[in-house]
Amino acid sequence: MIDSRLQLLIAVSEYGTVTAAAEVLFRSPSGVSRQIKQLEAEIDLDLLEHEGRRVKLTPAGQRLVEHTRALNAQWESALSDTASAATQLCGPVSIGGFATVLTSIVTPAVVRLRKDHQMLRPMAKEIYSQEITRALETGAIDVGLFVADESMSRLPAYIEVAGFMDDPIDLLVHQSHPFAARDEVRLEEARDEEWVTGLPHQDSYKELYAATRSAGYAPRASHYAQDLTATAALVAAGLGIAAVPRLAQEISHPRVRRIPLAGEHRPHRRIMLTFRAGSRGNPRIDSAIAALEHARPSYLR
Repeated sequence: MIDSRLQLLIAVSEYGTVTAAAEVLFRSPSGVSRQIKQLEAEIDLDLLEHEGRRVKLTPAGQRLVEHTRALNAQWESALSDTASAATQLCGPVSIGGFATVLTSIVTPAVVRLRKDHQMLRPMAKEIYSQEITRALETGAIDVGLFVADESMSRLPAYIEVAGFMDDPIDLLVHQSHPFAARDEVRLEEARDEEWVTGLPHQDSYKELYAATRSAGYAPRASHYAQDLTATAALVAAGLGIAAVPRLAQEISHPRVRRIPLAGEHRPHRRIMLTFRAGSRGNPRIDSAIAALEHARPSYLR
């Protein structure tokens, strides 16, 4: 088995601090620091150097991480080949995803895995989409779901990605709004509306801005809310309309109505499935992916 201290080194290099790496890996910072120092002592090389409050790899550390990544890919292939000979699924498998997908898809997938494979130890972990590739490489998760964005073109070679689903974006309006009685609304019709949007750096804001720009206008944002419950509260108060992902079924308020968007400019989120290169064929990974696909909402299959 590959020395676990090498995975710690990769995590520290990816996250920039021992504390951040330890948090992702559910370790103590002192334990991570101690193990890396032990590794440095064994090979008689400095692997990390401080740069302000952060740390970075030394040239020797960079070379060692490159070799470790190659070993990781070979190890995943070896695990998959060996595990395929097992007669019963057992051992841990971690599935990560952002909050909405964790609620709607990952949780029922984990429940199904525990029911169908009693020796398997599935675990759900909330991981921001921006952190998913790091979590895979460091071993924090085995399979992940994330929202595709422009960084898709820069994904590292040590992970594989496949399309999972398109999540439609719906309109959230006050019950007295003229749109509330409609079966669907075209985005062009909301040109003069006040909007409750995510913060400008959030994916939800970028998705809405891109969609409305395609429809010929920019959204007139009157209020900003990161949390979907807060968004629903602002809409319920009559302070604007909002665009919310259909997966976010936990949004509920007696004074709010959800209306599907229609037309060529209707926005959606592209959700991707990802796993470490070489890990397909491992029954634990394959069973986790199958459970996620089974948990995918019927309207999106």
